[in-house]
Amino acid sequence: MPSVPYDVRRAEPYSIYDRFEFDVCVRQNGDIYDRLMIRFDEIRQSIRIVQQAVKQLPEGAVMATKPAYQVRVPAGEAYGRVEGPKGELGFYIVSTGKPTPWRYHVRAPSFINLTAFGPICTGLKVADVVAVLGSIDIVLGEVDR
Repeated sequence: MPSVPYDVRRAEPYSIYDRFEFDVCVRQNGDIYDRLMIRFDEIRQSIRIVQQAVKQLPEGAVMATKPAYQVRVPAGEAYGRVEGPKGELGFYIVSTGKPTPWRYHVRAPSFINLTAFGPICTGLKVADVVAVLGSIDIVLGEVDR
């Protein structure tokens, strides 16, 4: 099965990601070694983005504090997402127009990534399961909420 070069920062650029040149990291085998090498590829691309961001910093004073404000979300439903180090991090909000949302849900990437654990382990030896779990790189506190 071919890899899909998908990254939210490319598909739907947010913040200032449209100003940066970077490659979407993909590998073709989908094994533990590929998942390890993807981490290194992502580190290289992150360094590349940071170098570009530093070059684009404007001259002048830095604002040390931001003015305090309260976000008042308009009434309705919204879903927003960002690219996180473990995958897509999503936020679903239902608002009545008051300062506090009526309902919200965080779509954490570790829980979604854990769903692949069973199919990946099919046919493997028990000793390999630990390495596979480590290569998925989940955060248990995120999964256990």
